[in-house]
Amino acid sequence: MAPTTIPAWTAAFLTVALACAGALGAESPAEAPANSWIEVPNTKMSAVTPNDKQFPGTWGVCGPRSVVDAWCGAALDTKRSRLILFGGGHADYAGNELYSFDVTKMAWERLTDPTPNPKDDDTDENPDGTPQSRHSYGGLAYLAHCDRYFALGGSIYRSGHAACTKVWTFDLEAKKWARAKDKAPFRPGYDCTCAYDPQTKKLWFCNINAGGWGEVWSYEFEQEKWTRLKTGEFLGLTGVALDTKRGLLIGLSVGKVLAFDVRGQAPVATWQTTGGEEFLKHKEVGFDYDPVADRLAGWSSDKVYVLDPEKKTWEVKDPPGAPKPSGNGTFGRWRYVPSVNAFVLVTDIHDNVHFYKLSAGDGKTTPKAPGK
Repeated sequence: MAPTTIPAWTAAFLTVALACAGALGAESPAEAPANSWIEVPNTKMSAVTPNDKQFPGTWGVCGPRSVVDAWCGAALDTKRSRLILFGGGHADYAGNELYSFDVTKMAWERLTDPTPNPKDDDTDENPDGTPQSRHSYGGLAYLAHCDRYFALGGSIYRSGHAACTKVWTFDLEAKKWARAKDKAPFRPGYDCTCAYDPQTKKLWFCNINAGGWGEVWSYEFEQEKWTRLKTGEFLGLTGVALDTKRGLLIGLSVGKVLAFDVRGQAPVATWQTTGGEEFLKHKEVGFDYDPVADRLAGWSSDKVYVLDPEKKTWEVKDPPGAPKPSGNGTFGRWRYVPSVNAFVLVTDIHDNVHFYKLSAGDGKTTPKAPGK
């Protein structure tokens, strides 16, 4: 039988159609066009979650979907290009397992299993030496220089909304939790946020105290040293990101944008920005810095809001394909991934993982400095 041929115009149409499909459902976000959403097929976290019979005493009210839904966040393991989730807490879910979405493989893995029959008090520690589950909010980070996953703050499982005061880190090579010798020198609140600076090797933790006011602390892992930044008092931050080019911790606070020079210890500055008024009304947003585009990008639902740190202006991006938002905040489940030059986003354990591509390119080319 002779091979089937198709008209040239049909072949051209199919080529364009397949290219568009690849952009919207590509397994490699690095290849997607700028200002586009990418939904990765077959990437529902529910495929690796346990059922309610596997680990006694962990199910709570809602089960493992609470690792996303119950005011929980994530941090990006930049060494391995993995988004790592930790959550649950209060009455929702007692499972304290870690979940990893591997951007290289585009696949989920349950890094640890839940502790069976965990404690349900305010001690923040299970009998096996692991932390109790918690509403993690924005209190998660990856400490790149020591390859540790950091967790502090949130609401402990089955407590009367007790806050987690112990500093926990997870050794990603040994796959083992460790607790710092001392508690944090402050009472961590619920809507905590934090960001890590790879240059100074310090974590910057933004806490909301009992009075609803914010305070900023630095944490040095090796010394277990906390230092309070003398910022004065301000209302709690709803999202923070570290501008690694300028050494600025950028925080969003009830309609304002605040900038802290965390390397030069300069005074806090309130930025007068334009174009982001609608976004700044939202709490518990996703917010991170893209060094290739040299922009800060935030997401709460639908539109992406992009802040130019030089001009202090926001640009609204609204391409098709945005996922439905989580009901209780985004937090660190929106993270910039250097290996693919895109933002990864997890919104539900029953939905696929999404990426948002702000600028073109695969992120492997170092951006030129201004004026060069």
